[in-house]
Amino acid sequence: MSKKNLIVVIVLVIIVGVGAVVWMLRPPANQTDNTKPNTTSNTSSSQSTTTITYTDSGFTPSSITVHSGDTITLKNTSSASVQFDSDPHPVHTDDPELNAGAVSPGGSTTFTVSTKGTHGYHNHLNPAQQGTIVVE
Repeated sequence: MSKKNLIVVIVLVIIVGVGAVVWMLRPPANQTDNTKPNTTSNTSSSQSTTTITYTDSGFTPSSITVHSGDTITLKNTSSASVQFDSDPHPVHTDDPELNAGAVSPGGSTTFTVSTKGTHGYHNHLNPAQQGTIVVE
């Protein structure tokens, strides 16, 4: 093999290798960009995301209205864990899809609601901290 052909083969191997690395490092198609703000649209029939923030004072907002099929993100900005569960305490049977479980400080979890109606929720670790989700 001539020196010129060897150089061409090496360049092609490098190009293919770089392309493979770039392809492998790309984010999955279903991954969301969490740096973008969440939007809520109560006038649209398309799915939307609503955020409930848990602080040291409790849930903000404490009452929300969403559409069936919408996604809710629970974000814990407090200094303690929160255990997000549906009413009534301690059996959590009102709407089991709200039973998101424990979220550590600085963490978040996301769940989708589909059961229409008014559903109460609370922090299982401090049941006095509560709120309401209306699913239309």
